[in-house]
Amino acid sequence: MRQRNMAERILIIADDDDPNRSLSAPLEERGFEVVISESANDSYRQLIESRFDLVIINLDRPITGVTLVKQIRSNAELNRLIVLTIAEWGSGQPTLALAQGADAFEPKPTSADRLIGAVEKLMRPSMAMTANASADGEVDD
Repeated sequence: MRQRNMAERILIIADDDDPNRSLSAPLEERGFEVVISESANDSYRQLIESRFDLVIINLDRPITGVTLVKQIRSNAELNRLIVLTIAEWGSGQPTLALAQGADAFEPKPTSADRLIGAVEKLMRPSMAMTANASADGEVDD
């Protein structure tokens, strides 16, 4: 089976279950397979034992979240994993996560549309560029 036929897998990690479920449904509608984890320790084990393409880490507990980013980046088996963090702007958490190797950051509160846009930009860049180019409508001569 070719990689393209497989759903891209996303692991969402956060302490609060309700927002995770409200964010996972729109991602699943876009063709992503979403798994939710409420524990950083359990999630790291899941990342080691199963294939994921992207992990979304909610930095509600900044030390735990930033430590998880650092753990992921120090594991050679997980070096292709894309890391997206969600945190309060102005808290310093995004800067810490990015410094430890996170690929991107989305500020809270995060809407489903904005999260889908960020995920697609990270995981399907050619599709995101095509959508942007066709939205422009003008071509320079």
